[in-house]
Amino acid sequence: MSDIHSNNLINLVAHRVGTESPTTVTLTGLPQWVHGDSHGLVLLFAYLIEKVHGLTGATAFDLEAAGPQDGDRWVYLDLVWEGPAVPSATLDGWLDQTLPGGLGGLSAGDVLQHHRSTAWSEPLPTADGTATRARLRVPLPPAQSPRSAQPRPRAGARPEFFDFGLLHQPLATSELGRTPLDRLHYVVFDTETTGLSPSTGDEIIQIAAVRVVGGRILTGETFNTLVDPKRPIPPESVPFHGITDGMVVGKPTIDAVLPQFRGFVSGAVMVAHNAAFDLKFLKMKERAAGVAFDCPVLDTMLLSRMLLGNDGDHTLDGIAERLGIEVVDRHTALGDSLVTAAVFLRMIEMLRERDVRTLDDAIRGANILVELAARERAF
Repeated sequence: MSDIHSNNLINLVAHRVGTESPTTVTLTGLPQWVHGDSHGLVLLFAYLIEKVHGLTGATAFDLEAAGPQDGDRWVYLDLVWEGPAVPSATLDGWLDQTLPGGLGGLSAGDVLQHHRSTAWSEPLPTADGTATRARLRVPLPPAQSPRSAQPRPRAGARPEFFDFGLLHQPLATSELGRTPLDRLHYVVFDTETTGLSPSTGDEIIQIAAVRVVGGRILTGETFNTLVDPKRPIPPESVPFHGITDGMVVGKPTIDAVLPQFRGFVSGAVMVAHNAAFDLKFLKMKERAAGVAFDCPVLDTMLLSRMLLGNDGDHTLDGIAERLGIEVVDRHTALGDSLVTAAVFLRMIEMLRERDVRTLDDAIRGANILVELAARERAF
C-alpha cells in the first residue's frame, strides 16, 4: 500500500487492458491522490473491464477519479461505459472469482477487502433523463501524504482584462454556432508569463491545455510545454508560477511552440479564465510564429459574471471554491487548465438553466458584458 497518483494508476490499467483485450480505456476527469496497492488495483480493474465487456458488449471505457463527496473521505474510481449497469447479483459473483494473474488465488473481493472497500454499479442519467451510460464505482482511501500543490495566493490573482477588440466576437458561423454547448469540442488552456504586460516585453514561459469532448475532460490528451522567453524571469513573479530561469533555458522558443499549440486546438472552441490576458500574449506572437488563433473563445470569468452578475468573487480560485472543485498540482498551467475545464463543464449545466444553450447564445451573452464594461470605462 502506498500513495498513488490516479493518472499513473489509470495509465497502468489502460496499458494492461490494451495488451490483453479489444477494449480501450480513456483517462478522464480530474487527478486525485489515493492510497492503495497499485498492482492489485490494476489487476482488479482490468478484470472488471473484461467482465463488463463480456456482459454488455461495451468496448470503450472511461476511467476517472472523483474526489471526496458529501463530506466523506473516499476517493472514487469510476469505470464508465455506454450500456446498461451491472446487476448486483452479477457483480457479487464476479467479486468471488479469482483474478487472472493474482497470486495465491487472490479474488477481486480480496483486493476490495484489502482496501476496506466495496463496488457497485448504477446507471448514469443524462440531462434529458435517459440512462444510456452506466458506471462501476470503487471507493479508495485517500493518500496519507498527498503531494497536493498549494494554490496561487489570492493576492497574486491576475487583474481582470476586458479587451473589447479581443473579447467581442462575431457569432459563430452556420452549424457551429447552433451546436449545443455540451456537444462541442473544446481545448481549455492557460499560460504562465514573466509578467502582466506583453506590450512592454513580458513573454510566455509555459502553455498548457486539456481537451474536453462530449462533456468529458480527456485528462490523457494534454498540451504542456515550458517556453524559453529569452529574457530573465523577474524574481517577484516566481512565487506565483514556480518557474525559474533554470527551468526554461534551452526550452523551445515561442515561435516554435505556437504552431504546435495551434495544431492541438485545431477544430476546437478555446476556453480560458480571464481569456483576454492569454489571448493578448498569443496574438502578439502570431506573425512571428506564422499562425492565427481565429477559433471561437469562451471566457469562464465572463460566464461567471453572466451567471452571477458583477457581485461576488470571479477569480478562478473563488469560482472553484464556490463550486466545490479541487485540483492537485494547482500552481501549474496544466493544473489551472484542469480546474478551468471542471469549472466550465459545471457552468454549461448552469447556463442551460438560464436558456443559454448554444455557442452563439454564450458568445452573444459575453459580448453584452464586454460592451457594458467598455461603456463603463468610457464614462
